[in-house]
Amino acid sequence: MPLPNYPYAGKDTLTKADILETLQHWITVMQLKPGEKISDTEIAEYFNVSRTPVREVLKMLEQQKLIFTYPGRATIVADLALDDIESYYLPMQTLQCLAVRLAVEKADAADVEELERLNAVFGEVTERRNDAESILMADKNFHEKILEIAGNEYIEEFCSALWVHIARLDYMFFRDNTMGTSYNDHKLMIESFRIKDPFGAELAMKNNWNYSMLAVKAVNDKGSIA
Repeated sequence: MPLPNYPYAGKDTLTKADILETLQHWITVMQLKPGEKISDTEIAEYFNVSRTPVREVLKMLEQQKLIFTYPGRATIVADLALDDIESYYLPMQTLQCLAVRLAVEKADAADVEELERLNAVFGEVTERRNDAESILMADKNFHEKILEIAGNEYIEEFCSALWVHIARLDYMFFRDNTMGTSYNDHKLMIESFRIKDPFGAELAMKNNWNYSMLAVKAVNDKGSIA
């Protein structure tokens, strides 16, 4: 099991949530690749914890369909459903469109200013080129701020469940030359926030996710897996 070759440098006192977030990240960035075997013993040793919380985290990952356990055989990282990319993106698009409509109605000037700041950061990191992890995280931060403003815990929960799968696809098929479109979509959303136009914000959000989905599908169809 190819764990990082450097010691864990996170919190001194770990929670299950910390371990879960770290393992999700490893799966997303292909530290743990599809089909890779997972060892609860090695993970426990890496984090310097007992196997009990690790096993509980692995159950959570299995519920999220990120790993699969074959009793008596092995636990492995789940493959990506490359033949059904829309099954991730279309539900996310619908949820995010609903969230942005709610958020526009609730947002105040400080919220709009924060969205502008987050998109400026996104624009800056896209100029680095080939820094997929930073670029995708900056994009996620922008969208998570909209979810926060919307203030609907159920939308947030469902988006969170989808996000880790979409992040795997985005990371695998990352192409930095598509990020300018996302930046401009964000700007359109921000302008819609400013003038309190929920329908304009929804259209920009819909286009944003549709373009992302089509970009991933186009690379997948060419068989260009990075």
